Amino acid sequence: MADVAGMTSNGFNYTAEYLLAVHDSVCWAATFRLNGIYHGMRHGRVFAVSSLSTTELELALQDDIEDTWVNEH
Repeated sequence: MADVAGMTSNGFNYTAEYLLAVHDSVCWAATFRLNGIYHGMRHGRVFAVSSLSTTELELALQDDIEDTWVNEH
């Protein structure tokens, strides 16, 4: 299990944990806050990750987290 953190384009901070899963994928779960106040949690999965470096994997996760949260809010 590993961690990744960031900020979405609409201003929410998030912290996420991810781990390798079956079928060449990674599962993640993220908690979102705005001004320190909890606003929710989401989870997702990114596929085709075996050929990615750690940096590329984290960027793919951040993109998926961004897409999941921003498209709802």
